[in-house]
Amino acid sequence: MHANEAKWDIEQEKYTHPKADSGNSLGSFRGSQELLRSAAKSLADARRGDHGESADQSIDDEIRTLSVFIESTGLQLDSADVRARLGAFPMKGGKEHRVAYIPETGRVMKVADAHMLATESLFDYLTDLLLSNHFFADDIQLEGVFTEGSRFHTVITQPYINGIHPEWPELKAGLLRHNLRDPYPRSLGGNFTFDDPLVGEVDVFDLHPNNVIQDSTGWLNPIDAHFYFDNTEARINTLIKLDLLY
Repeated sequence: MHANEAKWDIEQEKYTHPKADSGNSLGSFRGSQELLRSAAKSLADARRGDHGESADQSIDDEIRTLSVFIESTGLQLDSADVRARLGAFPMKGGKEHRVAYIPETGRVMKVADAHMLATESLFDYLTDLLLSNHFFADDIQLEGVFTEGSRFHTVITQPYINGIHPEWPELKAGLLRHNLRDPYPRSLGGNFTFDDPLVGEVDVFDLHPNNVIQDSTGWLNPIDAHFYFDNTEARINTLIKLDLLY
């Protein structure tokens, strides 16, 4: 299940994920998967500290670290510009993101308040995006950040997929065809597992109908997946094995 093979079906069924032009994603903004990876690395390095040992950080600590990184890249975004784009072509968002369509690129912009994330940390949030790109052949890109008062926001984009949100029976049956197992068949929690040849069993959650789109071919596309690890060290080790963190 590797994105760099342009598929995520362990049975070797060929599938090419539709990719939008990744250049200049928001016109004046210039995001990339590499920027996303570098931002995640800056947070991982801060966690490791001078002695190479992982240490817990608060969201505010992570915000300070990521702010320093963003300043070095010149990707501090203008909040008025982002809000104008959110208002121009708004889409239904969830608890974590405000969402809008970017028609000139065929991508969707997602804005998240760092203090309102569904994950325990900014590091988990950014690396969940990396893992989604890797396992589900997505093209999520970090565009930058902006602040409003004391609130710190991240801005990402990903390709727009035209389709429907499947009902639970179709979602579970479709993910099973993609070799994702449901460890709790009677639950509607959206928790699934699959096997990866490099890292073993992978736990993914939040794959409920609102976070999966079924396209015209019947393919199920996770658009907002999260991944579970026992601890930060296990997450970092998995990312290193997958060559997503260096």
